[in-house]
Amino acid sequence: MPKNTFSIEIKGIPLEVGIRDLGYVEVSDLASKVEKEMHRLQEEEDIIDTLKQALITALEFAAEAYLKGLTDGGKQKEDLAQMDKLIAKLQSTLSTTQK
Repeated sequence: MPKNTFSIEIKGIPLEVGIRDLGYVEVSDLASKVEKEMHRLQEEEDIIDTLKQALITALEFAAEAYLKGLTDGGKQKEDLAQMDKLIAKLQSTLSTTQK
């Protein structure tokens, strides 16, 4: 899917963004999550600098995506190991029944 450009606003700052394979709804949802996290940082952590809020938010989301990738990778390895066991059982059963 080609990259589409959308107009969004985060904390009153208008932005033109284009993210490959995401539509307006997904981009708007992500922008909303970024804005909420930036507001949380301002209120709970007393971080006033908008750039600092944005950078911390970006790092938090990147870490979340990274950890999810590690978890998904581990799950995939577990699934592959399980499939290998099933294949071995099937091969064993087939070789036994063919004798």
